[in-house]
Amino acid sequence: MGKSVYSLVLSDDIVRAVDALAYKMGTSRSALIDRILAERLSVQTPETRMRSIMDSISRFFDDEVFRLQAAAGDGGMLIRSPLPYKYKPTIRYSVELLREGKYLGRLKVNFRTQNVALSDEMNRFLVYFTKIESRYLSGVLDVVAEISNDKLIRMLNMPIKRQRGEEITAEETAGAIADYVSSMDKMIKLYFEYADTPEKAVTLIDKAYSDRLKTADILL
Repeated sequence: MGKSVYSLVLSDDIVRAVDALAYKMGTSRSALIDRILAERLSVQTPETRMRSIMDSISRFFDDEVFRLQAAAGDGGMLIRSPLPYKYKPTIRYSVELLREGKYLGRLKVNFRTQNVALSDEMNRFLVYFTKIESRYLSGVLDVVAEISNDKLIRMLNMPIKRQRGEEITAEETAGAIADYVSSMDKMIKLYFEYADTPEKAVTLIDKAYSDRLKTADILL
């Protein structure tokens, strides 16, 4: 959906109120007016879809494991999960949806730790995970991922249903994102549980990924 520049004559009091609310919401005046009009006229825009996904996503996470924080704007979410491992690091998952383009968005995964050994171990997991994912999704989806300094940036593909049928809803997309993040979180914790025996750890996350694919209805 394209955007154009239009001139509007608005009351000063209305503009002040819009600007105050836009500042509070971390968005721009134009974006807020566009949002208000889209909601009032029931027009589906990329922004309203992004917002619908983000509004739904929290319902799919276990609040005993994850802590969610909405990012500025409509298309971002920061998800934290503690790792029960020495030094007690926190795993950070940052979901950012894209307004346009071939990808739904991007997922960033990283640790907040100063421990070099722990960072190296996380890098090893990310390399193993990306290789496993590329192997299982070969011919189904392109896995576009970049690993650098114990951080993964994984592009999220437009959702694909295993069983072709109706259009995928915003709620289903939110569920698919949450399932992907939750599954990765379980695999990270599984890997670190067996980090002292790397071959066994890799075998276990390979099986965990395979098992997830058998039940996942939507792939990203």
